[in-house]
Amino acid sequence: MTTIQINHMAPIVVGTTEIKLPFFFTSGNYSKSYCCMTEDFRLIDVHHNSMYTNIDVKRYDDAEDIANRLEIEMREKLYEPIEEAVFMHHFSIAHREVFYSVNPNALKTE
Repeated sequence: MTTIQINHMAPIVVGTTEIKLPFFFTSGNYSKSYCCMTEDFRLIDVHHNSMYTNIDVKRYDDAEDIANRLEIEMREKLYEPIEEAVFMHHFSIAHREVFYSVNPNALKTE
């Protein structure tokens, strides 16, 4: 009979990052989302590509919840802090796409 040892890992804190809200960043492992964590603890997640458009908004209860969520986002391969203008650009593109999908007649000019 063969015996093996299995190591049990426990996460430990290795550093701290101070974040000032609103905070703008990209996230994702395979495709990039453009995100904003607002001062009232809402995460706005914008994902727009040639196949689909998503604008998700999720409300968090307190600073501890958003700290946990941001820590998870920071582990993503495509995580990177961004400027507000970059987020707003991608939000505008996605918002326009959703608007014209709901209002196709708005594109018609007389």
